[in-house]
Amino acid sequence: MSYLKILFFAPFTLLFYGNIFSQISHGGEPYSFKKNLNIKINNYVVNQPTRNEIQLASIDSKEAYRVGILKSAELSLSKNGTWIQNLDGSKSCFLKIKSPSAVGLSLFFKNFNLPEKSELFIYNQNKKHIIGKFNSVSTNNNQLTHTQIIEGETLIIEYYEPSETVGILKVEINQIGYFFRGFEEYLEPFKDGYSNHSLKSRADFCQVDVACAPENVGWSEQIDAVIHFTYTDPNYIYVCSGSVINNTNQDCTPYILTAWHCGEPNANQNLSGYTWYWNYQKTSCQPSSNASNPSKGNQTMINGVVKASSGSGTLNNPPSSNQVAGSDFTLVELNTSIPNSYNAFYAGWDRGNGLNSNGVSIHHPDGSAKKISTFTSNLSSTNFNGGAFNAHWEVYWDPTTNGHGVTEGGSSGSPIFNQDKRIVGQLSGGSSICSNPDLYSDIYGKFSSNWSSNGTSTGAQLEPWLDPIGININNLDGTYSPCGGNSLICNIGLNTDTINEDEIIDFFGGTNSNSATWTWDFDVNGIGGVSPSTSSDQNPSSVMYSNPGSFDVSLTVSSGQGTCLVDTIITVLPIDNTGLKMINQNEIEIFPNPNNGIFSIKVKGNTNLIGSIYNHIGQKVKTFKELNRSNSKFEINMVNMNAGLYYLRLDNAPEYAHKLIISRN
Repeated sequence: MSYLKILFFAPFTLLFYGNIFSQISHGGEPYSFKKNLNIKINNYVVNQPTRNEIQLASIDSKEAYRVGILKSAELSLSKNGTWIQNLDGSKSCFLKIKSPSAVGLSLFFKNFNLPEKSELFIYNQNKKHIIGKFNSVSTNNNQLTHTQIIEGETLIIEYYEPSETVGILKVEINQIGYFFRGFEEYLEPFKDGYSNHSLKSRADFCQVDVACAPENVGWSEQIDAVIHFTYTDPNYIYVCSGSVINNTNQDCTPYILTAWHCGEPNANQNLSGYTWYWNYQKTSCQPSSNASNPSKGNQTMINGVVKASSGSGTLNNPPSSNQVAGSDFTLVELNTSIPNSYNAFYAGWDRGNGLNSNGVSIHHPDGSAKKISTFTSNLSSTNFNGGAFNAHWEVYWDPTTNGHGVTEGGSSGSPIFNQDKRIVGQLSGGSSICSNPDLYSDIYGKFSSNWSSNGTSTGAQLEPWLDPIGININNLDGTYSPCGGNSLICNIGLNTDTINEDEIIDFFGGTNSNSATWTWDFDVNGIGGVSPSTSSDQNPSSVMYSNPGSFDVSLTVSSGQGTCLVDTIITVLPIDNTGLKMINQNEIEIFPNPNNGIFSIKVKGNTNLIGSIYNHIGQKVKTFKELNRSNSKFEINMVNMNAGLYYLRLDNAPEYAHKLIISRN
């Protein structure tokens, strides 16, 4: 059923105004702007959603944050548009579409084909918000399925073809996207009378803009990695957040990491109706009013292919209604490269399960301009909403100078970065709220679970896509474009970092540059018993460690782009030097471990804590005695001991030992 009707034919003067152009297009200026054409244009009105429709759409659900409603349409530019013959022999066609009270509109195409040498623009009523030009070159290999949002309740399609145009115009519209919220700040610069004035943000009052210092200090690269995007189902338009992410090829493959529950896509799915938005953020900090001053944001791309998702795995999948699959992740590859003008940062990542003691999340709450939330306490493992066991991180946010960042609808899929500025998860959900920000937490799907835990197929794992050269590294730093041309991967990949005496270990050097050189030292601290002790291979194998201890290993990678250095520790366990077996870790807890020489011991049950500590060659270096301790802890100080590997033995369990490591790093 069509919701369209011809309202009137009205005179419409096309004049040139200041404007801002967007991507998924080739720029330029509409023909009518150059010629100051004055014509009458067919004006089609799309029935606006009823109040009940908008109220129903405003009820938030687990899918994501709804920002728009899809309205059916049956429009053909060639049939319903207003054609004119220009004085130079060329032709122009105009189609004006209106839907009252819309924050913005977008178009969805049943067919989109432009003849050679023709061009098409779309702009709003005041001609300040312009996307285009689109032509046969820009749409040939990546058909235009839909447009980004255009400001206001009215948009105009302008088509131009010179006299020598070859081919058939076929632009048919079958849906109109009616936006009723979530893009107010984004569209403000395109309105009449815009002067950077205050505008009430849709995000809640405690949120912190990424332009605010000191919250943003040291995070500029990660801010440039975060995007937001819209997607559709048969009835609605939703908004979520995500991040551009790096891979070990460092080749600027346009990967986006987000949450599976944002659209629930499957691996190998060709996405349609997705619009990716870059650089939607403020340029100045306005914490008291949350006023809007975005000077960027009209940079977009569309669609893509799903490379992997937890929805294609076998870990707690398929989920029950309103639950998440596995660790709730999706990895999308965009159809074309990200333009350098977008200044996208390809974020680094960490797939380990080490301590994440502090960091930030960067996101678009309720579809608003980019915000930053800060944490300063360790992330903890948890379960979430029917997902896989312990496949999520729980975080509590902290107050900062300019607010107390939390998350909201629209933040889903946004990355959480640890103290090393690497992604360790993507937002699945949570309860954080400005009215009581200290009480409630948020939940992020673990990057480590995304890596390979959701299933055995490549469509359920990040590993095949983010480590395509198979160097098996635990973490990777981010990069700007150009990616591989001016940066080195400097990482040590290991199958294990703990072996027994007289065992061998394989190493993997982290760069894909054939012109690089590798310099390995497998025994930096000179313990001895390592064969070979050095290597110049990229991936040295069968390195034997004959002595126990904690061995410092270093790798230096050099090429025409520079030099980088990385190191790690290999722990070699003695074979029966102390006659001890390892304590069951469910019965004793030592933390932190590794440590700087001060650590705590806790044993389950009511027991005497009496024992000794031995070095790696079996020499007793310390004794301790704590009587009648029940499910409590006490502290041991070994700050005067050398860094390295030690063993703890309890007198009431003399056959057992527990490994601990003192590190001065």
